[in-house]
Amino acid sequence: MKYNFIPARFSVTVTGLITTLLILTLISCGPLPGKDDAIKQNQKGIDYMNAGKYELALQEFTEAIRNPNLTNISKGTIYRNMALTYHELNNNDSSVHYYTIAAKTYRKNSYDYILNMASVDMLTGKTNIALAKLTKAVTLNPDDLSVNNTLGLIYLGDYGEQFADAEKAFLYNKKAFDISGGRITEDILGRNYYELKHYELAEMHYENVHNQYPAVLTYTLNLGMIKYKLNKKPEGDAFFKKVLAQDSSYKETIETFKINNR
Repeated sequence: MKYNFIPARFSVTVTGLITTLLILTLISCGPLPGKDDAIKQNQKGIDYMNAGKYELALQEFTEAIRNPNLTNISKGTIYRNMALTYHELNNNDSSVHYYTIAAKTYRKNSYDYILNMASVDMLTGKTNIALAKLTKAVTLNPDDLSVNNTLGLIYLGDYGEQFADAEKAFLYNKKAFDISGGRITEDILGRNYYELKHYELAEMHYENVHNQYPAVLTYTLNLGMIKYKLNKKPEGDAFFKKVLAQDSSYKETIETFKINNR
């Protein structure tokens, strides 16, 4: 499966057709007190992740974790980044493996231990159990990016429609965006505004990520859908045309959306 950024709840709502890889959390960017080379390699891996170059990211993280001078905190950070990378490569077995290893580098029932074990639960279809853990984790560290981002995704319905609550999701997604206003948190916040039918705000955020990352087709597609919701159909059609010029496989998705939004 190729990686894309079509948001699951967003796309299911407007087309009923698209499935996608889901982002569990943002890349862990905490302090890394190990040797300088490992710090640089970890950061380079993060940069590759942000650029969508997951194979290269994995190479950097794999090299960094071999450093014999790493502390447990450093190891936990890198192992979590490896788990995230494998998830984006659609290798859930390896992702679960490295989340589990990452958890074991921390004290049991500490924030990072709970966060990593909740990620294991989410990847193995145990969202109820993950949610209970994350609810505890957010009380331990309410201002951390990862737990807010993860809870926001759960309440957007990415890990089961039964958990969908756009109002509750907004509390976490807005906080995640305020903590780190990168493209991933902005994409998710834009989705959340769409779910709340605040289309003008969704438009603002998607125009921003689209302008920064014009090559990401799903940003273009989602912006076209938002334009339609705002009765800006000529603009929406222009975005759809750009999408189809690069990938004709979206034709059915766009046609279905238009039929549902006449």
